[in-house]
Parts: sequence; structure tokens; C-alpha cells
Amino acid sequence: MCCNAKVSPLPVEMDTSASKVLTNDDLLHDILLRLGCPSCLVSAALTSKCWLRGASDQVFARDFCADHQPRLLGIYVSSGGISGSEFIPFRQPAGGSRPEVSTVLNHADFGLGDLPAPSVWDCRNGMVLFQFGGETFNPAGLAARSPLLYPNMHESVVLPPSPQPSYFPEYPHAMLLPTDKGDDALCYRVDVRIWESHNKAAALVWVLRSGSWHIRCIAAGVLAKSPAQILPTTVLDGGKIYMATQAGYILGLDLATARFFIVDLPRGVELDQYPGNLVHCRGDDSVLYLFHVDGDNRLNVWLRRMEDDQKGHGGPGAAGGSAGATKGWVLRDTISVRETCGHLVEQGWEKAGDGDEDAAAVMIVGAGDNAEFVFLELGVTGVVAYMHVKTREVKQVYQRQPDDDHFISVRPFMLVKPPVFPVLEDAHEGEAAAALHQE
Repeated sequence: MCCNAKVSPLPVEMDTSASKVLTNDDLLHDILLRLGCPSCLVSAALTSKCWLRGASDQVFARDFCADHQPRLLGIYVSSGGISGSEFIPFRQPAGGSRPEVSTVLNHADFGLGDLPAPSVWDCRNGMVLFQFGGETFNPAGLAARSPLLYPNMHESVVLPPSPQPSYFPEYPHAMLLPTDKGDDALCYRVDVRIWESHNKAAALVWVLRSGSWHIRCIAAGVLAKSPAQILPTTVLDGGKIYMATQAGYILGLDLATARFFIVDLPRGVELDQYPGNLVHCRGDDSVLYLFHVDGDNRLNVWLRRMEDDQKGHGGPGAAGGSAGATKGWVLRDTISVRETCGHLVEQGWEKAGDGDEDAAAVMIVGAGDNAEFVFLELGVTGVVAYMHVKTREVKQVYQRQPDDDHFISVRPFMLVKPPVFPVLEDAHEGEAAAALHQE
């Protein structure tokens, strides 16, 4: 071959065909959907403004979310026995199938800064909401942080002080991040008070929006049965708040109508004397999930449609009946904790308590959306295990300190899906690339 040979350019018809393919919006939509992870989508969006617009299209974003489940990056573990919340990363083994997880973990900052004694309230959509300072029942401040947002992942934003309403406990029942699409709120504060002898309940919900706190909902009413005590697990979804009670039902609050409603538990599901054997969580498409550990240490997973809630109730603020009784619940799965998690401890936790049922009990300390995974504390061993419900994958993720007998809570932190792209109507391609690198 002659050393000065030149490569012939592509024929005009081939160049035109390639251009038609790469600029076809429908075909581009299908190509981008086949990408394996959000980081690959970012790389594709760097190709051109055309591909950037395709990747940031709202219809594409919806389809991408449907085809790509969010990845668990790690967990925040909070306990009264430690000086603040601790982040535990879920690193992938060398050569693992999810290299993008390791890449994100290496570049993000999951610490909570220099604020004293931070304790995480909620994690969602790439944001962490936490309190800091103060005493156990008198938090001094509230802050938010976005560990994945370059270049500001090192910064915590101190939020305006939350209100201290009269006639309610000084310490909020829950602080929640928004879950519904299009909700421009930064966070919600939920205050609850009950009068057990009169079966009365009252709730005050505040919303932080545009730098100011506003009242979102005030509700009061007589319940069909006293809740005895409102338990910590609280879920916000579809404009409704769901709170577990010690009386063995879920107390709901519709924010639009300011009315309470009762969701009875499935038949045979009972709350033990310790509150950790039952936890509910939200799901996509208006589904409420329920994890329950029974007396034989079997993990049962239930689900129900939220449309079944608040039917057949009385006047404003009342909760005079049950939401669909127990007919709305469907048993999705039953898993033996003994068989799936027994290998994680040298001595079975059921024997470690020397016959003490409480010491052998399995506690649910955290759960993921759509009941995809759950975190279980195995009795007195202090071992906290992660379980993927569908695959039955289990692994130890935390070990409680021997001198810590406080309640532990686990908040999962998920990889944001899909990436948030900048609006670049008139930007040059080079500017688009620079902006994407900053995301």
C-alpha cells in the first residue's frame, strides 16, 4: 500500500443517511432508552445539542425512569446512641456490574459538614434533610444538603427555623421531603397531638416554600378508636400522610380535605409490644406497601391501592370508619428471615437471647420505595441486614455498638434518576458540555 494514500470521504448518500438517523427524534428516543445507567446518559448528552435536548425531554425522562430502577448508593444510620447520623456506602466489588455506582461514590460528598450532632430526617431526590445541634427533644436547627450536586456537594444549607406551634409537642412528629412530581415545596413539618381518653386527634402540617414556612393543613377530629400512640414511621404520598399507630392501624390525613381516615391492617397482622415489627412505605402509581414480621420471624410484604383510602367517612375532620376494611390489602411475598439471614451471625439470634422473645425479635429499621428492599435488625446481635425482596440478596450493612440500646433508623440514599440537565436553548455545544460537567 502506498504510504501517502488518503482515506476517501464517505459518499454523500451515506453521510446523509447517518445524519438522518442521528437526528431522528423517535429513533434517538429508543437509542437513549437502551443505555444502561444515568452516567451513560450524561455521556450521550455531551455529544451534541440535539442529543442533549433528546435526553432532557420530559417524555423521554418519564420512559427512562420506568425502564431504569434507581440504584442504592448507601444509607444514613441514625441512633440516639451515636453523636450523629453515619453514612454507610454500598460500594461495588471490583469488576461489578454497576461501575457507575462506584464512580458516583468516589466523587460525591455524603458527610453532613461541620454542623454539630446532625441527625437525618429524610432522603429523597438527591437531597438529605437533617436536624443539627440542640438537645434530644429540642433540635436547634434544620438543614439540607445535596451530596451529588457538583460543585456544591460540600455545602449544607441552613433552613429558616421551623415554627413552634402552641398546643403541640415542641419536637415535630416528622420532617419530610416532597414525593409528588411538580411539588415545589422544599420540605414539610408534621405536628400531631392526641387525646387518648377522648379519641381525639389534631394535626398541623407546615410547608417550607420560597424561603418561608406556611400552614398547609390543619385537621382535628374524633377517631373511631384511639391511636394510643403515633409511631415514628410516617409516609407522604399523593397528597396524603400515613402514620402508624400503636393501636394497630394506620392513621391517614388527606391534606386537600383536612380529614383523618383509618386504614385497618390486613387480617392477622398485629403490632407487637415493640413497634419495629411493622413498617409501611410508599410506592409508585399510588400504592402503599406494608412490611410485617410475624411471631415466627417471617417477613410478610403487603400492598394496597391508595384509591381505596378515605371511603365512607363522616363529617369534616372525622375518621368514623375504616378505609376499605382489610379487603384492599394483597399479600405480595412471604420470606423466612431465619433462612435468608441466619448465616450473617455466628450464633443464631433466636438462641442469643436465651429464650427471651424480645431479644430474639427481628426489627424493621428501614425500607425502600416500592418495597424493593428492607433493613432488618437481628435481635440482640445488633446486626443490621439489607435484604433485596425480589432476589433475596442479603448482606450485613451495620453493627450496633454494644452499649447502644437506642432505636436505630436507616434512611436509604438513591442515585438520582434521570440526571437533571440544564436548559440550554441558545447555548453552543461547548457550553452545553461545560454545564453538564457541572451537574
